[in-house]
Amino acid sequence: MATELTTGDGHPNWRAPARRAMRWLNEHRLDLAILVALAAIAGSVRLPMLTDIPDGLHGDEAWTGIDAVRVLEEGWIGPYVTSALGQASGPIYVAAPFVGLFGETVFSIRLAGAVMGIATVLVAYLAFRVMFDRTVAVFAAVLLALGVWHLHYSRLAFPVIAWPLLELLTLLFLFLAIKSGRWLHYALAGLFAGAGVYTYNAYPVFALPVALFVGWIAVGLALARERRLELLRRYGARVALMLGVALLVALPMMRYVTDSNNEYFNHQETISLFEQDEWKEAGTWDRAELLQDKAWDFYQAAFWSGDPDEADGAGQQAMVDRVSLVLLIAGTLALIYRWRRPASIAILLLVLFVPLGTVVTVQGTYRQTLGVVPFLALLAAIPLALWWQQSARFVPHLRYASYAVIVGVVGLISFLNLSFYFDDFANSELARTTFSPELTETAEFIGDLPDGDVVYFYSDRWSFEYEVFRYLAADRTGEDRSTVFGEFSLEADPRQNVAYVFMDPYKERLSDATGRYAGGTEVDGGGAYVAYLLPRSLAPEPTPIAVSAAEAARQRDVIRIRELEEIERTIATYVAEGNGLPSTGGDVQSVCVFRELDAGCAFRSVAELPEDPLGDAGINGYFYSSDGATYSIYAQRETDAFPACDDRPEFLVQFDALLCVQGP
Repeated sequence: MATELTTGDGHPNWRAPARRAMRWLNEHRLDLAILVALAAIAGSVRLPMLTDIPDGLHGDEAWTGIDAVRVLEEGWIGPYVTSALGQASGPIYVAAPFVGLFGETVFSIRLAGAVMGIATVLVAYLAFRVMFDRTVAVFAAVLLALGVWHLHYSRLAFPVIAWPLLELLTLLFLFLAIKSGRWLHYALAGLFAGAGVYTYNAYPVFALPVALFVGWIAVGLALARERRLELLRRYGARVALMLGVALLVALPMMRYVTDSNNEYFNHQETISLFEQDEWKEAGTWDRAELLQDKAWDFYQAAFWSGDPDEADGAGQQAMVDRVSLVLLIAGTLALIYRWRRPASIAILLLVLFVPLGTVVTVQGTYRQTLGVVPFLALLAAIPLALWWQQSARFVPHLRYASYAVIVGVVGLISFLNLSFYFDDFANSELARTTFSPELTETAEFIGDLPDGDVVYFYSDRWSFEYEVFRYLAADRTGEDRSTVFGEFSLEADPRQNVAYVFMDPYKERLSDATGRYAGGTEVDGGGAYVAYLLPRSLAPEPTPIAVSAAEAARQRDVIRIRELEEIERTIATYVAEGNGLPSTGGDVQSVCVFRELDAGCAFRSVAELPEDPLGDAGINGYFYSSDGATYSIYAQRETDAFPACDDRPEFLVQFDALLCVQGP
């Protein structure tokens, strides 16, 4: 060794490491070529049109950007952030360099998600290569790269995309450890297993099948005919190392969770099935039936009919295409037949238990189960790989014909997924309502305004404090001038350069602004907004406010009365169609904020429900209460223009007075 590392005169011999590197590259050239090809495939469907499909920016994506800016400014922001109702902060640290490099843009935060998605495809190949073989790994990685489920979240800035990546890294080193027995591999498996808690709230469900698999290996060693005690001691010591490293890495999160001041469990309690009245009031058999129904709802939505989720845009159709579904079933049967193999039992356990995340929660069906997607791709890959390997035994003309058919099947799967995503979904109403492209265009316009301009913003749907503005137009000063979020006025401050920005339903007020202050510049936002840019030299001294504060409050009450009556008509139509009144158990809820939680969301099957945001786009200020026989709808009352409601629920004591309608 000494003669290899040094030359005769004692100087280092740099040729030896170079020869070893070349030898390693030569031995692994095929796998490296496959990884390059997979990166090209995954990148080709994750990187193009990244800001256009889906068009717009979700508020939770904007929170990723806002928190990434915090990382750039503050460094460590903790293991968990309370934004977007609470989420692990690991992917935010990953997004921060992209924001630092490309600025506070839609592209920067979505690029971070796309890169993690591409990395997941590559690690899937490596993990399945170790667990099974090269052929299985190639097909599984290709199907994962082209499947709409993983593709969709790879093109968003939701932290959940990091979850499958950490799962696969854990499995990669766990199976390397089982095969090699090396302490380092067990330690790395523990490292990535512990790091997974920083990816997504549902990640801990991954620990259950992994623990069962580790125990299954221990049982196999205990049943060995020879050296069973020695094998168990060696294995137990290494697993203890893996567990210790995992706990050490997860320690900051565990300390955060156990600190009652952090209120970590507030979000979990909001979405937990076990905290819902339906669960608490049910008996043992009813609870079992409820869990069964939740599981069935997931499998039906994910694999057959779909169920649109306006919180992330998923579910317009089933997340698994029909061809992949057939392959997936065949692959499951194949692994059951080979259940004695460690890789088979590991995948079966993962597919069985990881979906528990959506069974025991009441929202986020497809996000809560994203961790199972690589293993579904693996199941679909099994029959293709077996078919490919069997084809190698055919005579040449049959062999190549069989290969062509297999490639055709993969091509069909690709077409079904990509044509849906880049055409049907991209142009769908679900994509438009979820990602609000008109809001994003408006925020980008405001963000591009000259420094120092003051924005007067008019919209009944969004406040100027909404997170999309806070991310894309963070340095802009503005004020809400809609009757919903502020006081309506067209008065311009003569000391400032002013930008009037009108969204629906205020676009027609552009003519009022131009008539009041001539000489400014009109901007047509292509249907998203209209704007009027007014230099301070053109704004005269202030004149009396067009609408007094009292009048603005009265106008808001007028709108509330009209919309309460609209909700009342919607309920009447809903009941007339043969439906019973959704019960809240006598409690008061928002009419509809969370589809899975708020009973009033059932009325959306009849018509869209109005909102009274009360200055916060995350709140619906119309409130619903029903015992199943009667109902009440409440709203804030600001003036004496309309009679106050005699009923004052404890839930709404923060309002001085209420408007209400009751029925039937």
